[in-house]
Amino acid sequence: MISVRNSRKSTAFLTAAFCGTLLLAGSPPAGAVDRASQAESAEAAASNPCKRQNYRKVVYTFHRGPEKVLLRCGTKTWGYNHMVERGRWSNSFKNKIADTLWKGTQTSPGVYHRYPIPSGCHRPKKNFKVVFNQGPYGGDGGRTKPQGIITAVEEYTFAASGKTGAAANC
Repeated sequence: MISVRNSRKSTAFLTAAFCGTLLLAGSPPAGAVDRASQAESAEAAASNPCKRQNYRKVVYTFHRGPEKVLLRCGTKTWGYNHMVERGRWSNSFKNKIADTLWKGTQTSPGVYHRYPIPSGCHRPKKNFKVVFNQGPYGGDGGRTKPQGIITAVEEYTFAASGKTGAAANC
């Protein structure tokens, strides 16, 4: 009988000890929660560097020779947010912007195409275009200088008169 009582006591003791351990282990220390929240915030910021940022914030700096071409957060009508809004942004898209600015052909002030626009009668060619403003952004009274990249897009270029987006008459 004594052994039955002792086994009941030890079972009750082990159960109490186990539950106490669970209670202590149940909630992580406050510092661990803060670190986890910071890690999640950093991850979210990495996926969208413009989340809760001012439109003037510079997200990326590209180069055209010695000239710097900025990509700012912008708005829904220009900049990084504009391209994200239209589903264009990816790492590949960013690389195409860099390549176009570095090696592309200027077709008009602030407009660069990745490949030269063909002359004569040629089939349409898929091209990449980057448009930027090295002057001030007019929407805020000129406080944001330079405005930077307005948009970037893949498009088809045609030979006749350097037209883009429509078939050439050949």
